Amino acid sequence: MTKPGRIRVTNRIFTIGNILSVSRILILPWLIWEFEQNEHQPNTVMFAIVVYIILSDFLDGFFSRKFNQVSETGKWLDPLADKVCAAILFAYVWWIGLIPAWFFFIVVARDVIILAGSLFVRYKRGKLAMSVMAGKVAVNVLAAYWLAVVFTPDLTELIVALKFAALTMLLYSAWIYAIRGYEILNGADFQ
Repeated sequence: MTKPGRIRVTNRIFTIGNILSVSRILILPWLIWEFEQNEHQPNTVMFAIVVYIILSDFLDGFFSRKFNQVSETGKWLDPLADKVCAAILFAYVWWIGLIPAWFFFIVVARDVIILAGSLFVRYKRGKLAMSVMAGKVAVNVLAAYWLAVVFTPDLTELIVALKFAALTMLLYSAWIYAIRGYEILNGADFQ
C-alpha cells in the first residue's frame, strides 16, 4: 500500500510523460535545421519549437502525476531527455561559436557524472531516485542562458549574468545530487 503523499511508481513504459520526453529529443534536429536555414537568426518556427520543448518538459511530469503514470522508465527518461537536449543544444551553440568551450564541457561533465552516479545507485539499490528540485532549477536557468544566446545575442550583460547563474546552479545541483546519492547508498528511503 502506498503511504499518503507518496507517489506510486509503476513499471509502465508507454505513458504520456514518456512519450513527451522522447518527443523533446526528436524535435531537436528541426530546431537546429531552422536556425541553420535562417543563417543563425531565430524565427517564429524556432520560437514555437522552443515553447513546445519547454511545455513538454513541464507537462511530462504533470501528466505522469495527474494520471498516476509515474514510472521507473520515466524516472530516468525525463532527466535523460533533459541531458540529451542540453548536450545537443549546447554542443551546437558551442560549435557555431556562441558559447565558450569551457562552459559546454562543464555541462557535459556534470551530466555524465550525475548519470554515472544514478546508474551506480540503481546497481546498488535496484531503482533510480527521482530528480531533485535543484536539478530542475539548474535545467531551467541553463535553458534561459541558451535562449538568451540564441534569441537575444545583443544583450551581452544578460547573457553573461545567465551564464554565471547557470554555472552556479549546475555546480550547486551537482553537489545536491552527490549528497542525495551518498544518503541513498547509506540506506535513506527514496522514490
